[in-house]
Amino acid sequence: QSALLHERLGGLARAENVPVPRPAEAVRTGGENRARLWTRAAIAGVALLMVVTGLTLHTAPTHYEQPISPAERVGGVPPRGGPQQLTAQDLKLQRSLREQVAHGPERLVPETR
Repeated sequence: QSALLHERLGGLARAENVPVPRPAEAVRTGGENRARLWTRAAIAGVALLMVVTGLTLHTAPTHYEQPISPAERVGGVPPRGGPQQLTAQDLKLQRSLREQVAHGPERLVPETR
């Protein structure tokens, strides 16, 4: 019984095209390279996590800052004063100064000294 089974399995194995396995050195080298790659990736990931943690600690606020409360009108205080109304004399002076600066010869010809 056992010899018959052994013979049939051997016949099936010979009938199939079984690929030749890679040499042990190639398999070992590939595994070592893969292990080295994943080790370096893990070290780089931990280093990146440390850098991000340090950056977070550096930029995080160290104390609580209360939000600015909305503005409220203060009662009993007079409103802010703006510029006073110009008198007729002030308007006349303003008009004459504007005409002199814009149309005077000193704007076009410098004085020689």
